[in-house]
Amino acid sequence: MPASIAIATPESVADWLPLFTAYLGFYRVSHPAEACQEYLSERLRRRQAVAFIAREDEQPRGFALLYTGFSSLTLKPCWVLHDLYVAPEARGKGIGELLIQRCQQYARDLGGGEIMLQTAHDNQTAQQLYERAGFTLDRDFRVYYWNSEHP
Repeated sequence: MPASIAIATPESVADWLPLFTAYLGFYRVSHPAEACQEYLSERLRRRQAVAFIAREDEQPRGFALLYTGFSSLTLKPCWVLHDLYVAPEARGKGIGELLIQRCQQYARDLGGGEIMLQTAHDNQTAQQLYERAGFTLDRDFRVYYWNSEHP
């Protein structure tokens, strides 16, 4: 059965929370599951984020998490595709592409705008996926970070 994509609700977070914690583990980050569930539920409840869940055989197999924002340069909404994850056993089946396509359709449905994302320089697999989906490498802007915990 091909994967289906559905929008997540605050109440559904517990169902796909294992995927989220596996995603964090991929980046060597660990938070208590309860804190993750509370964080995700709150983001969805406040409409500060939208999540799409890919299911295969009724089981969650991947997710995409978009955070909302706005662009003064385009006067349109923009989204940060901050988190995209497909369970290892479900990779190679096009689930990542389906999730990205659903994010792109979501942006179109809300009047257009842009989706930004970032990935590690050595994550060739993700880079190829994003380029197949029509994303281009930004050559105009340099990205800087500031962290309140590390001044």
